[in-house]
Amino acid sequence: MAVATWQVVGRKVRARSGVAARLVQQRWRTALFRAARLAGAAVASYLTCEAFGLVNPPPLTGALTAILVVQATASSTLRSGVDRVIAVVSGVALATVFVTVVGLTWWSLGLLVAASIIVGQLLRLGPNLMEVPISAMLVLGVGYAAGAQASGLNRVVETLIGAAVGVLVNVVFPPAVRTRNAGQAVQRLAEEIAALLEEAAQGLGRAESTARSVIDSGEMFPTDSGWFSIPSVDRSSGDAGLTTDATARWIDDARRLNRHVPRVDRALTHAEQSRRLNLRALGDTRSARSLRGGLEALEMCSIAVRGLFRAVDDWVRGGMREPDHAFAERARRAWRDLLGDLAVVIRAYGAFLRAEVEGGTNAHEAAVTDALDRMRLDRVRHADALLADPREHPDLWEVDSAVAGLVDRMLLELDTTAHAQLWQDRRREIIDLHIATELLDRLRPARWPGGERPRAAPADGRPTADGSTAGPADRPAAPPPPAPRRPVGPDDR
Repeated sequence: MAVATWQVVGRKVRARSGVAARLVQQRWRTALFRAARLAGAAVASYLTCEAFGLVNPPPLTGALTAILVVQATASSTLRSGVDRVIAVVSGVALATVFVTVVGLTWWSLGLLVAASIIVGQLLRLGPNLMEVPISAMLVLGVGYAAGAQASGLNRVVETLIGAAVGVLVNVVFPPAVRTRNAGQAVQRLAEEIAALLEEAAQGLGRAESTARSVIDSGEMFPTDSGWFSIPSVDRSSGDAGLTTDATARWIDDARRLNRHVPRVDRALTHAEQSRRLNLRALGDTRSARSLRGGLEALEMCSIAVRGLFRAVDDWVRGGMREPDHAFAERARRAWRDLLGDLAVVIRAYGAFLRAEVEGGTNAHEAAVTDALDRMRLDRVRHADALLADPREHPDLWEVDSAVAGLVDRMLLELDTTAHAQLWQDRRREIIDLHIATELLDRLRPARWPGGERPRAAPADGRPTADGSTAGPADRPAAPPPPAPRRPVGPDDR
């Protein structure tokens, strides 16, 4: 008994150590670059504050501001810098008023903190909200002994210097573009959905699939709030056939994958934000916008799969009752084949989405098209088995409807031709917008050096608005003489 326990503990320790080793291997470059950026920003801000004469006390506020301002993306850096400056200025102003009016007491400290929180919420400072009471308390403590005006001014200057240095660091050393990681996250989600469908098909009698994931289960994907991973589904749930335990595990896996969709969505948002105001994205034509439609299709698929597994679980727990055994066998064969086909489509579609942001989509698009054609043929071949009459087959009708609805919906959502056409339509809209803007710029009247176009002088030689007299060249040209009329002949009457 003790030996078996130690073996289990040893397997868990080896698994955890393997995950930790993969994390170190995947993230050591990112961690090293991030540490260098933060440390460099703090040192640069500290030295800059000292160059401006902010020596006593040491300008740690500037270094702290630079560290807090340097975040994952350049756009968030600008937003965080502005919010932090507003928070510090608000806290300093409140502390100066309190020191001048009431001084430092226990009740004035409580009022200052409450007022700072209210002001921060009114200004919608978000994560920099707590900087308002922190700045106010620091200035209140220092100002009680040495004058709030001087300490408050120093803190504001240090904050401005730290924010400027933080923004400059992200311009000179921009963060990495996360489009590739977003594509990997979407592909990972698609592969796990495909693996779950394969397990269900295997439980219905299909041969075990030889396809394996190309992305390891320990792969980490970045978001604006940290890193996450998508766990693997149970690869042995279909070995025992169609049982209540198997269907319960399929439902659990489908529910867990559905909960990871918002995390993948945050990874896409993080990838899109990483391209804004980022010099590294200037020469990178890849974009995560095309992944958004693909993720929505995968989300709809995961929700529909979960509903299908619920219907299958109800049927299995009800004893799989069906008087017509031949029809039941044909229905199970249809479910098995279509779920297996859908697994192939989902896996190929995930690879296509990743290749779309990395380049070279021709081969993956052809693979998705072939898989969809095969699923269409099987859908037509098993059409009779999926058209169960609820009065004749009440127990199979719900599962048949779920399978048919899932397959028909995915045939529309995962069509690469429609996906590519949607992306081309978006690009065409952007191009048309640029063309319209250029056309409006060309049609807009040119501005004259004097600010306004000079008015033409009257034809009778009277002075113009600027005092000058109209000359012959300034007078409007006379209208052309009318063409002579042809005499009316007898044929025209």
